[in-house]
Amino acid sequence: MTISSPSSSEYQKILSQVPGDYYDHGVRSNLFQRIWHTKKWSNLSEFLQGSSGKLLDIGCADGTTTKQIKISFPKLKVTGVDLYKNAINHAKKNPCGVTFISADAHKLPFRANTFNVVTAIEVLEHMHDCEKVIKEIFRVLKPGGSFVIVQDTDSLLFKSVWWFWTKSKGAVWQNSHINCMTPKKLINIVKRNGFSVRKQKFMNFKMEIFIKAIKKSGRKE
Repeated sequence: MTISSPSSSEYQKILSQVPGDYYDHGVRSNLFQRIWHTKKWSNLSEFLQGSSGKLLDIGCADGTTTKQIKISFPKLKVTGVDLYKNAINHAKKNPCGVTFISADAHKLPFRANTFNVVTAIEVLEHMHDCEKVIKEIFRVLKPGGSFVIVQDTDSLLFKSVWWFWTKSKGAVWQNSHINCMTPKKLINIVKRNGFSVRKQKFMNFKMEIFIKAIKKSGRKE
């Protein structure tokens, strides 16, 4: 589902609903969130096996998952970026060896060909211009670098669960899914922007998909 893109002030209002420590607190206090994210981290480790060098985590929020990546792959030089400054400020309180920066994924503050790996974990559905973000990811990745995506599938089951979630514990995420799409559409966008899809896997009754794509060499940014 795609709805009209929010204005800057509307988007900031959506972000301001979310506590800066939302994931950190949720994983510790909510059983559903703990199960969901623990399983996600396990699958993410599988998709990041063999990674080395520099990793950029797009939309890192309060850094909960970003820090899990660093713990699982301590030799990686990890940077997390998110537009929401409150979340970044919380992440910086205990960075665990990760560099955290407040930045817009539509215009990343990094030079071309900087990172060996870029992750976008449950974030593209919150972007008002998903394709522009993917183009930026392509730009900052080194040729042959890996792009790992984790995204909700927009399936009927996910929509139903999400509806109930945003009416209860997840009420802070009301109206935040502005660019959900089917896996097929997402993969097509990834492919037409210079990536070769190498691996994909569904999780949680096909409510979420993991994708690993490689930046093709020889394509201009």
